[in-house]
Amino acid sequence: MKLSHLHHVGNEPADRLTELCARMIEAFEADPLYLEGDRAVVMLDDGVGKAGLVVSGYDDQSDAMADLLVHMEVLFEANGIRIELVMIPDDVGDLDQ
Repeated sequence: MKLSHLHHVGNEPADRLTELCARMIEAFEADPLYLEGDRAVVMLDDGVGKAGLVVSGYDDQSDAMADLLVHMEVLFEANGIRIELVMIPDDVGDLDQ
């Protein structure tokens, strides 16, 4: 899956950044150390407001998002910052009344 600043979701790169991400994923999957079941999220940012993201090995986008959030939490903690992530579904049942 490839994402870009255009919020494009598809199987082909949408721009320069998603093309670069896709090339990184291709190198990852071609590496002799790669094992079936390995998963990756590659995100690039051009520093001026555009970004690209490509995932590999995930059947469900929500699994990729959850893994990305867990890694972000660890990165913050390693830098002395504690964050807590709370997932809130769109449908909160009776709580929204």
